[in-house]
Amino acid sequence: MLPSTSPPTHRHPLGVERLLTAAVRVVATLPVTRSTLGVVRGRHQSDRERAGTLRSRLAERGIASAELSPVPEPGERGGARHGLPPRTVGLLAHTPGVRPEQAMRAAALWRLPLLTDRLEGVPGTARRKDVIGIHLAGRGYELALDRVELVSLNTDPGPIRLILDNEKITMPGGRRLSVTVTGSGLLEVRGESFGVRRVRRLRFERAWGAHRLDVDGIPVREVRAPLRMEVDPGRLELVRV
Repeated sequence: MLPSTSPPTHRHPLGVERLLTAAVRVVATLPVTRSTLGVVRGRHQSDRERAGTLRSRLAERGIASAELSPVPEPGERGGARHGLPPRTVGLLAHTPGVRPEQAMRAAALWRLPLLTDRLEGVPGTARRKDVIGIHLAGRGYELALDRVELVSLNTDPGPIRLILDNEKITMPGGRRLSVTVTGSGLLEVRGESFGVRRVRRLRFERAWGAHRLDVDGIPVREVRAPLRMEVDPGRLELVRV
């Protein structure tokens, strides 16, 4: 996951104070065994300094915190139980300096509710959000958020075979395949050769060589077929302060 490039703004100090106040209130409602607040650490030194400052402020208010990587590392996932955070962490905070979409993706991957600053003019809310569930061959269950794209890494790619629900489609190689989540719990699949389809699941069945998986416009990793996608309803819980 790429580091944040968002510049600091004059709204950060106010946002931090509101976040701290909300964290005290929300953490008090969590079970004692899950009362640690997770803080996403960025890759830049400035991101880590901001995370450290936030943790210090939380400690002043008697709240235990733990730093979490944006994407869970293999040793952090609880063995075969993919995507589970450390047992004591019950809530994730959106650290100032980390882009909102990065924090949302981390919360979905860690299976944690996300405490985040509200948008300008939007009242405090709590809601669940559907995400795209991705099953990678040999790696178990990974997660994306709103948009996934598959891009061939081959200079002379061959045809791609897809299965949309039960329909088999052959797509010319080298074309970008885009997948998003609809508001009705379906995948919206876009391909230059077949237009737009709304399906419950997609299987990237056969392709020549490696492809790049882009998550929300950010290159994530190389993948190979087979690969399966479906909607994971309500995986992300947003708590706006």
